[in-house]
Amino acid sequence: MSQPIRAVYKGGRLWLLDPVHLTEGQGIRVLILSEEERVRAALGDLVVPFSTPAEEDVDEEALAREVEAGFRGQPPLSDTILEERRAGP
Repeated sequence: MSQPIRAVYKGGRLWLLDPVHLTEGQGIRVLILSEEERVRAALGDLVVPFSTPAEEDVDEEALAREVEAGFRGQPPLSDTILEERRAGP
């Protein structure tokens, strides 16, 4: 049975923050993960690696035209942000 638990390392000892279901004298193995490692392990299957093109491969003018075309006919982004802030959560 695998049971993830939280613990704090203090004074050379691990202090458990969650209850454990063990019998007296039962041997266990402990895997220590930092918070970052825990998140990476949890999200590992969801993250898709991608490569970014080298800077010389980017056609900045074409990219600017594409962005401009995407926003054509839309109100300025600053207006949208201000409207959302006025409306509140």
